[in-house]
Amino acid sequence: MYVREDRRMILVIDIGNTTIALTGLQETDRDSAAGETAPRFTVKVPTETGKDQARFADEARGLLREYFPEKVRFDIAAVSSVVPACTPAALAFAESVSDRPPVLISCHCDTGLCFDGLPAPDRIGADRIADAAWAACRCPLPAMTADLGTATTINIIGPAEEGSGFSGLFLGGMIGAGVRTSLQALRSGTAQLPALEPKQVPKDRLIGRDTDGCMLSSAVIGTAAMIEGLAERVEEQLGSPVTLILTGGNADFVTPWIRRQFIREPALAAKGAAVIALRQIR
Repeated sequence: MYVREDRRMILVIDIGNTTIALTGLQETDRDSAAGETAPRFTVKVPTETGKDQARFADEARGLLREYFPEKVRFDIAAVSSVVPACTPAALAFAESVSDRPPVLISCHCDTGLCFDGLPAPDRIGADRIADAAWAACRCPLPAMTADLGTATTINIIGPAEEGSGFSGLFLGGMIGAGVRTSLQALRSGTAQLPALEPKQVPKDRLIGRDTDGCMLSSAVIGTAAMIEGLAERVEEQLGSPVTLILTGGNADFVTPWIRRQFIREPALAAKGAAVIALRQIR
């Protein structure tokens, strides 16, 4: 069981295309302007768009019961969602367990990011905004985040103008198919290629020796090469080195093939959502 201390606790509900993750985070330093937090627990369920509010609440409370046998309260909660059909139920549950109204992550809340110059900032995914918010306040800028999930989502964050009150300038990014998504597309779009799940590719298997090996090499090592190549080109365009931050469910397969320095932050989206939530109550 988790025992609450005097530092503020934040609940982040991260609704992705494949899973919904509930993460409890606690401030590591309440006086820190950067809003650094440490994850205390994470529980996940598959994403299902047909859940009503009562069913979602029952499932969520059941998941949290291992850590909080009694009724649980958080100082604040944040919902980050890329599946709109699941958002209302998550917000209702977040409100029921939070001392303050929950924060729905979007470009319209206080994220610490400046979106000036972008044609449609309201269409930027909440997961991308959360990733960028953490990078902007915790890492040297410019920075590049790569979230290796169902999609490979990449953000580029530049330094904000001094005195602007922003932590960073959201410049844009890239979105590509994730490792698993690429493998699934090969299976569904061809007559003879097999169904494969992502897995580690040994260092001596760069060149695939059979069909499975060829597909895995392209999906896994190809993603690593894409990230490296994009980082190099971003540095050329910005005229400055970038801090590379990697996260996401497929990062364990890809990171062994990254040949440049990077930060591995498994809880990037949750920590970023917590940064944004805490900005609302400072």
